[in-house]
Amino acid sequence: MLRTSGLIGFLALSGLAVGGTTHHLVIGIAERGRDSFRTLGCVNCHNVTGDGSPLGVDLLRMVERGFTPDRMAAALWNRAPAIWKMCEQKAGARPVLTPQPAADLFFYHFSLTDFERPGAARPGTRLFRSNRCAQCHGLEISPSPGAPPVREWHCLDHSILLAQRMWSHQRLDKVLPSLPPRTLLPPLSAQDLTDMLVYLRSALGQRNAANFLPGSPVDGAKLFVNQGCFTCHQGNESLEGRPTRYTLNGFAAALWNHPRVAPALIAPLSAEELRRLAGYLVSIQFVSERGDPKRGQTLFEKKRCVACHEEPSRGAPSRSSMAGRMTSFDMAAAVWNHGPAMLEGTRRLNISWPHFENDDMADLTAYLHGYEFKRRSASISPDNASPSH
Repeated sequence: MLRTSGLIGFLALSGLAVGGTTHHLVIGIAERGRDSFRTLGCVNCHNVTGDGSPLGVDLLRMVERGFTPDRMAAALWNRAPAIWKMCEQKAGARPVLTPQPAADLFFYHFSLTDFERPGAARPGTRLFRSNRCAQCHGLEISPSPGAPPVREWHCLDHSILLAQRMWSHQRLDKVLPSLPPRTLLPPLSAQDLTDMLVYLRSALGQRNAANFLPGSPVDGAKLFVNQGCFTCHQGNESLEGRPTRYTLNGFAAALWNHPRVAPALIAPLSAEELRRLAGYLVSIQFVSERGDPKRGQTLFEKKRCVACHEEPSRGAPSRSSMAGRMTSFDMAAAVWNHGPAMLEGTRRLNISWPHFENDDMADLTAYLHGYEFKRRSASISPDNASPSH
């Protein structure tokens, strides 16, 4: 259960802690990740939704469902030799990467990722009509008095803003009187919302959607309490640690499909408040890493990591020195900062550069971190979750 004290202590979220020495997985902020994407020089070779090199690969196209910190670290590790070769061709020194910017980059990429297919206007048109939206709302002029036309919605940039408008709809009980309390609005999936927005934007001749980045997880945690979300979302209804991981479109659908509650309990949310709340909701999906230490030990030996990390003369840190301080973000920082020397070492020993698939990195970090458990917890503190740099 996420108690109120533990939630504002989600400023020090350790309610999922396990025994042993705990090394917290730092929580990133998407806005800082956007800045790190530039300061680390990623823009020289890559782009994200058009931000960066026009000749580079859009990194979001390389992100698949199930994107997690360990998958990001594995992807960076697998491509590291090619990355260094490209960096050598660019002028200037390669900036140092620490776990915090690595976390920021992860949350930046995750926040912009859509696992739905590209939206289509035709199914969006069908949804707008079949769900009776068109009975009240017209595109330019509405048939129902008091119902603003779509042109005046100002929420078509992102599905989560559309869901926010419906959540804060003060005339909801008058508009849909046939729905009893705690029943759903006409249900929409993340894909449905994507299609509907494409239809509405195209019908009004508006530009494509703007990027929506979540705000500070700490501010979002406070809103979660102050807005009354915590009143219902505790115990079995608690949100943290659930196995399903939502993108922002998924959160928008969940908010849209949220059971109706008594009007007195509905706290209207501004777009900025929802942005902060989204930061909290995204972050609590990654409060722990799960891996199999025994399998990680097998990988450590099979990938020939022992050749350097268990041989003092090689100068590489020993496994015991890494215990308690090796998460996926640490692994990403390690390969970025020390990888060229590691690559040279593997070549001298005639060892192939290790390649990681599926859950390999999660298992390896579980072993290196030193836990005998399969779960490691994370925390958010004002220091590592502040939006300032």
